[in-house]
Amino acid sequence: MSTYNGFYPLAIGRQPVDDSFSWINLIHQREQTGDVSFVPLNALAVPLKQDFRDSIDVGHWFSTRSVEWDSVHKKIQDVRWFAEVEDMCGFYVLGNMKRCVDEKFWINILSRTVYSLDNTRPEPNLNGKIFIFPPFSSEEYKKNKPDFPTQRKEIREEAANYPSVDAEFDEKKDNLEETEFSVGQRLELLDNDDSSRLHVARIQEIRGRRWRVKIVQEDCPTDLDSMLNECQTEKDGAFWVDEESVFVFPVGFAAINGYNIVANDDYITHTEKIRDSINAQQPPAYDPVDIQETMLRRETIPRNLWSMIEEGQKCEFLDPLDAKQNELTVATVRKVCTTHGYVIVSADGYDEETVPIHLMSGNIFPVGYAEKYGMKLTKPSNFRGRFAWNKYLAQEQAVSIPEKLTKPMPSQERLDMFKIGAYLEAGDMNDNTSIHPARIVSLHGRVVKVSYEGYGRIHDAYFDIDSHSLFPIGFSEICNFKLQRPNVK
Repeated sequence: MSTYNGFYPLAIGRQPVDDSFSWINLIHQREQTGDVSFVPLNALAVPLKQDFRDSIDVGHWFSTRSVEWDSVHKKIQDVRWFAEVEDMCGFYVLGNMKRCVDEKFWINILSRTVYSLDNTRPEPNLNGKIFIFPPFSSEEYKKNKPDFPTQRKEIREEAANYPSVDAEFDEKKDNLEETEFSVGQRLELLDNDDSSRLHVARIQEIRGRRWRVKIVQEDCPTDLDSMLNECQTEKDGAFWVDEESVFVFPVGFAAINGYNIVANDDYITHTEKIRDSINAQQPPAYDPVDIQETMLRRETIPRNLWSMIEEGQKCEFLDPLDAKQNELTVATVRKVCTTHGYVIVSADGYDEETVPIHLMSGNIFPVGYAEKYGMKLTKPSNFRGRFAWNKYLAQEQAVSIPEKLTKPMPSQERLDMFKIGAYLEAGDMNDNTSIHPARIVSLHGRVVKVSYEGYGRIHDAYFDIDSHSLFPIGFSEICNFKLQRPNVK
């Protein structure tokens, strides 16, 4: 059976998270029985600042630390050998040490000890020289040790005939933690308890694409202790968001679009000036710490399509503030925002709590989507009898949102990558600090239903396949997040 070569983080000195779930047993089970599957790396949205989906694949060669030598030398040396990828599971690959008998191992491709074939930079804190030897226990080593110069030359020549991990892979790893954002930058953050308001928040920590953000006292006009929203405040809890999260808005969004924001007078004045400059078609005077609209990645909607959106249009909505995330709701466009691509929506018949959201966020669906793809649709409280869209539209004297204004369906080739039963890592919509091992339990067009390992079906949740709360296995290990252990009673 193969071994597991432990993860060496790219950041020197970063300590692993205690009591984090490991995928190794399931990966070994896949290798032995073939009855375990994982969502492929290239099926999901890019989860990191760099895209590694085309960097490594089955059949590719790479070089890696031959860690067996660490127990031989008193002073650990940088000893490497060549391996071929035999299988991939998310960020993990099964490597086969070349010219060795049954020397197979699993490793996370973003371990510091995975390199392109031409990487000649020695590992930090070692002796500064790279040695090319296979694992010392291999039969080839025992037989051919005296002739290793010839062996190394031959295997390098052999590697030239195969696809391999190239220098671009090393470059992407070097730039993995580079970001255009910085700790201390401010943004407008959707209240996770009351979506009718935004707050001023600041980035506290950055790991890849994910930010830990907080509402801090200096930006808040009231005492934070009086706020019920503890996970987003400075003193209690932690709130993690992706750069493209539906909770994240640029500075000035509330002022430009007439949305409620909890902020001090200086901030209100500052963003009103930004609004007035934009309305006058003049460059707005942002502060250096402001996150501007142009900094946030949002899918562009052509002007001719954007002109088709109107207040009062009906749609089906996956509410990002619904912790259950297990149903679509009948919803209405309450306002078309000045900020291009954004609308204000609310679920019909439920006190009309509004949510500002980008049309291409993946949370807005055309009328009839739930019925077509077998999802639960919650009808409005004011509709009697069996719900039918044609009757409801007639009752409300309304029209549906044009399907062209909702996120398009991905290719069938990509949809086929999502297999029922396949494992992945998934964020907890009820507690976004937590990431869990999870499985795909059903497919609904561009939506998958995910079941969290160890939790009952009542906790199953819907996600658009481009959601940045879905990750390939191995993601948490790379970014040093704790992967929650399955709930065991």
